[in-house]
Amino acid sequence: MFLSGIYRKDGYEVRKELIYWRKANAIHNWIVKNCQDGVDNCATYYIPREMLEELRDVCKAVVDGEVTGEEALPTQSGFFFGTTDYDEWYIESLKYTAEKITEVLRDEEISYFEYFSSW
Repeated sequence: MFLSGIYRKDGYEVRKELIYWRKANAIHNWIVKNCQDGVDNCATYYIPREMLEELRDVCKAVVDGEVTGEEALPTQSGFFFGTTDYDEWYIESLKYTAEKITEVLRDEEISYFEYFSSW
């Protein structure tokens, strides 16, 4: 699963992969619920900048112990989804997500964000 950004340059749209996740099922679950109206169909979906900010903030809150992962970013089981444990791998995926979203949001030239998952 990955997040790509679209830039406009010289009259063209340029798409660039910005974040790549592997087996981060809690992130996927959050995006499906909050940005895809609960539809998990491996299609490409627009993600508003505000939703990326919200996801980043939720990841930070779980990592900082302000809320539990079970409450704010529950894992999701399924074929190819990886572990559903709230362990070091889970926390590292949240840290990675928060860091990468922070980097991505600094680039004001990105006009559009898309999320795509493939299982």
